[in-house]
Amino acid sequence: MPTEAISLALAASIYPPALAAVIALGRGEEVRVRVVLFVLAAYLTAFCTGTLVLFLFVEVHLERAHIATPSAALYIAAGAALLVLAARAHRAPGRAPSHTPHSSRTERYLRSRRLVIALGFVLYVIPSPIFAGAVKAIADTDASSGEKLVYLAQTLLIMLWLIELPMLILIAFPQRGVLALERTNAWFREHGRTMLVLVLSLLGLYLLVVGVVDLATH
Repeated sequence: MPTEAISLALAASIYPPALAAVIALGRGEEVRVRVVLFVLAAYLTAFCTGTLVLFLFVEVHLERAHIATPSAALYIAAGAALLVLAARAHRAPGRAPSHTPHSSRTERYLRSRRLVIALGFVLYVIPSPIFAGAVKAIADTDASSGEKLVYLAQTLLIMLWLIELPMLILIAFPQRGVLALERTNAWFREHGRTMLVLVLSLLGLYLLVVGVVDLATH
């Protein structure tokens, strides 16, 4: 599995709406079932769209032998984008915890299994540019079509770790998992923005450094 795909998958894993969805799913009944359905829907959706993008790259012959892989530019662009997001998150005004009817309606909607599956589909049906870059890195390898699909499946496991980890906790420790999600939800209400800014900044700087080094060595 190419290291570029791993790095870009880690960058693409920073997806606040998906994490917020998992935290919201930690409330109410049938928590484990709904979280598992959400993760499965997200994974299958991302795998299907990723497969289409992968074979699109192959079919139009965007292999390394024809067009040089723009890995350096991709890293620099992704790093810059993450730093911009970090700056915007840092400047955004804080919000008090919401107990409005709108929040209650959202929680009621997430109790529906069908809507949970639909949410997983909607959040991942359109691949992000960073994820597309990871797929491009896989397409540029000399592996067979089957091996590339395995690489894609592994890349998605890395990219979706923020929602896979809560799912595994809930499966292994049902009661403790629900309590852990509630504590995580409370912690994120208080410290989530600071954590988000820190993670985005570190990943952005890492990708920028990798991109500059790659550019200097080629």
